[in-house]
Amino acid sequence: MYFNESLGLRRGEDGTSLELDTREEHQVVAGTIHFAVLTTMAEIVAAQATGVAVVPASVTVHLLRRARAGHLVARGRLLRRGRSVAVAEGEVSQDGELVAKATVNFAVLAPAG
Repeated sequence: MYFNESLGLRRGEDGTSLELDTREEHQVVAGTIHFAVLTTMAEIVAAQATGVAVVPASVTVHLLRRARAGHLVARGRLLRRGRSVAVAEGEVSQDGELVAKATVNFAVLAPAG
């Protein structure tokens, strides 16, 4: 089983978003989702938004509000992609409210062909 699947992450119906119905092990304290879960979701959708094979070089995360146990949705957006570096954002929302945002600098492993 891959890491994303073991967390319970799944592709959204639109084919580009990522969804998670949180479980008890995702919580840092009762009712509050751990920042690492939110960061993982944001990084994955940001990587997907680049459209090429990448690995993160640096990640900046802003936790904007408490994420509670329940349903989370993440969406990514490409900011810039060059031959060796790409920059993208990932946002995680709950009940239509933004709970976390990450900006990720990626090293490009395989240029777009």
